Amino acid sequence: SIILNYRPVMKVFILAALSGILILSGCVSTPQSRADENPALFESFSAEQKEIILKGEVDLEFTPQMVMMAAGMPDRKAKKRSSKGTSEIWTYYQYTPRSIYGHGSYGRYYSWSPHYGGWYRNGYWGNDIIVASHGEREKNLVVEFQEGTVISFEMVQ
Repeated sequence: SIILNYRPVMKVFILAALSGILILSGCVSTPQSRADENPALFESFSAEQKEIILKGEVDLEFTPQMVMMAAGMPDRKAKKRSSKGTSEIWTYYQYTPRSIYGHGSYGRYYSWSPHYGGWYRNGYWGNDIIVASHGEREKNLVVEFQEGTVISFEMVQ
């Protein structure tokens, strides 16, 4: 009979898991990390603007670069025409958890459903259990630019 020593395997597994966590945590973009990526641009802002940006907020007269530093890449960009001229609208979304609903407890495999906005577990006899993943999408921040500066914004508190 062969006796396997699981200690080296466990060490490799733990090391791989920790490495994955470190890599994934480095992917999160924050106002501070975006400011650190472009320190010369960040230093060109006033003290009040820096404070607002580091909170992840925007203000009137901000440039697109300031908004990107505060909030990151927008989820959606659109053009708007009105009697006041043409403006550009940037929309940012946040996802709120969707409660789990459905019935049945005999699921064996998971499927992605764009209809539900997340993963769901297929059950037997047509019973589906929806598993919260991304949840409901709602607007978190809407910024309107005209001639390269913020003229209005709406931020969910």
